[in-house]
Amino acid sequence: MKRHPKITGLLAVVLALSMLSAYPYVGMAEQADQGQRNAQQNDAAEDDNTGAKDSSTGESGLETASMGEVRRGAPEVKADESRENAGGPDGGQRQPLPKISLYPVTATKKVAENGRYALFIDEKTANIRIVSKRSGTEWLGSPQVSRTIPPNNKRFIDSPVHVKYTEGADTVQTYTLKDQKDTEIFFKPLDNGIRADFNLKTEQLQFAVEYRLREDGLEVTIPEDSLKEPGKAKFVSLEVLPFFNAAKETEEGAVFLPDGSGALMKFKEKHPKYFGGYSEPVFGPDYAFVTQVHDDIGPLWKHAKPPKEYIALPVFGIYRNQTAFLGIVTEGQYDAIINGTPAGIRNIPLYRSSAEFVYRKSDVIFIGNSGQIPLYQGRFIAGDRKVRFVLLEGGEAGYVGMAKAYRQYLLEDAGVKPVRQRQIPLNVRLLGGILRDEVIGTTFIEMTTFEQARAIIDAYAEKGIENLELTIDGWSEDGLYGDQPDHFPVDKHLGGAKKLRELAQYAEDKGVSLYLKANYVRPHEDSSPISKRRDAIRGMDREVVPSPNYYVSTGYNNDSETFYWLKPQRVYEKHISAEVGKFAELGIGGVHLKYMGDTLYSDQDPQYLTGRRQTADAWVKALDDFRKKVGKTAVDYGFAYILGHADRIDDMPVDSSHFIYADQSVPFYQIAVRGLVPYTARPANLRDDARREFLRAVEYGALPSFELTYEPTSKLQRTTEDRLLSSEFAYWLDPSVEEYRKFKDLFAEIADEPITNHEQLGKHL
Repeated sequence: MKRHPKITGLLAVVLALSMLSAYPYVGMAEQADQGQRNAQQNDAAEDDNTGAKDSSTGESGLETASMGEVRRGAPEVKADESRENAGGPDGGQRQPLPKISLYPVTATKKVAENGRYALFIDEKTANIRIVSKRSGTEWLGSPQVSRTIPPNNKRFIDSPVHVKYTEGADTVQTYTLKDQKDTEIFFKPLDNGIRADFNLKTEQLQFAVEYRLREDGLEVTIPEDSLKEPGKAKFVSLEVLPFFNAAKETEEGAVFLPDGSGALMKFKEKHPKYFGGYSEPVFGPDYAFVTQVHDDIGPLWKHAKPPKEYIALPVFGIYRNQTAFLGIVTEGQYDAIINGTPAGIRNIPLYRSSAEFVYRKSDVIFIGNSGQIPLYQGRFIAGDRKVRFVLLEGGEAGYVGMAKAYRQYLLEDAGVKPVRQRQIPLNVRLLGGILRDEVIGTTFIEMTTFEQARAIIDAYAEKGIENLELTIDGWSEDGLYGDQPDHFPVDKHLGGAKKLRELAQYAEDKGVSLYLKANYVRPHEDSSPISKRRDAIRGMDREVVPSPNYYVSTGYNNDSETFYWLKPQRVYEKHISAEVGKFAELGIGGVHLKYMGDTLYSDQDPQYLTGRRQTADAWVKALDDFRKKVGKTAVDYGFAYILGHADRIDDMPVDSSHFIYADQSVPFYQIAVRGLVPYTARPANLRDDARREFLRAVEYGALPSFELTYEPTSKLQRTTEDRLLSSEFAYWLDPSVEEYRKFKDLFAEIADEPITNHEQLGKHL
């Protein structure tokens, strides 16, 4: 048996005092600060003692019920043996620690079953338990915790829904069991499940949660028509089953975070003290709300938040001790937040993950010299909210199994049809031209004419590379930041429409796929086809929302480089539908639609009130139109709603944000979608760490790509294009050919085959 070394002197006294503490987890590296503890003591004093008594009510002993389920009592659990038998100061045996008693499992009433699972509910709390009929494995909505946990935290854990509401000034958090005398719960049977209606009498808030068993697990629904708010309190968000399958620090496993390509928050007994966890919006921030993209806001300035990866897939999960679940937000994902909370927050020693459904967003506005005034949306965001819990066991209980489960969802439920690509292409993006401001007037800078693009095709052919995908940006009048969202006429400095059609025909004859980039989302403020007043989205203050670039050195807005987000339905009707036919007439192979795969926003203009769901629908409609009438489509990053509507994803996330509580980046996204759509990583000539990013691209199955110009990069000086630090084709021809051949050799046999497993064999780079 493992024994601790002898402990002497002051250290033994400190250890002994810590063991006598009422807190059951000895030696926790993370506890809340004193302010948090005082707040919890005040909260506990306000709570009714009967609530704690109700939470511990359950069947004593073991009572066999129908279907073989066991109603559990309050098992006695031994403390860690290594601590129990550690040597004392005199070298003798330490007295055994008191046994830690756990609250019983109280979700014992069976309300539904199917071929694989049985669903049980606790009629006092409306929380649930799911049992596998094959293996007996359990998934608890409310995990068993020590009886020494503070009563308010026990009710916090047992509550199946955490509620945020506002009465106008700020956001207040409560939970369904905070005061059981104040909360009424009514049950109604459903096919394959049960419905629980909640009435928070003090707040005058009502809503319902519907639990339904599926063959792969559980589906939870919050019906829109169940939400009632007759009083001053208005819903801000509802977080459903926040402690589903939550895990202790001593267990084996991790919380899966959908951060970029994916990240793991591994369970650890010893870790830093965290003051917050992961809480990020699905599909990134909503640009109509300035507080979602800025951390310092004034009447005349805005400071951008630090860069980070976005959530591209509406998923989350936990795997622990050969048991796991994958949560998939199937309705309401456009206005949802994914939470991943490390142990220790609120002094709760549990790792947890959940989906939080947002009903109202807030922002700040300025009126005269008033300073920041908080403001909430008047009407809540409509629609049912649904999250599916796919239950996993054994070898599938890990992030790979979760990714496979999401891939199956995409194929079977979302209707995604795979885009086949048997050969490995070299993806090359070219910049056509750009305007440069002069003391008087402007100058058009030609970086790659259509004749030069033809020469690039020939140069690669001479090197033996014929499977080429060529994408040209800045090809329309006035180049890169010209008169978008209108893209015609074609700029004459590059050769005009005649030379572009000739290039398209030449590329087709050579077997080269030619794409053109189009920008219907974020035009420059000087773009003549748009009217800011009519075409740009508006924020909570009903003013037009600018989208500036930011100074690299300070992060503050650069007002000399200002853009605007366009109203999605208006830009579709006025510009996209009018230009699809013109793109088709050019004879090109496809269109890359900028921003549609990595940007989602609403419009708070009272005359054109638009939610993020409607914006996503407009982007999908545009992709489908170009696919049908022009050819293939491509996007950047790859938010989930574009899957099945795009033929290629560029700059797919191949890393996470590396938050302090995350331990490892994983290719969840790639495991889920490889073989469904081809994708590239960041262009090789723009890498920060060439070796590391090359290996990561190979590991994640990304296709090689380069972003080049025929002319020297130095010609871009004093223009607004400051990303291309090294892009001259003559310099990058041989390196791009060499890298392509490495990729081709590695991927020749696997082409568009899916990733079936992923292991970390050594230290992560």
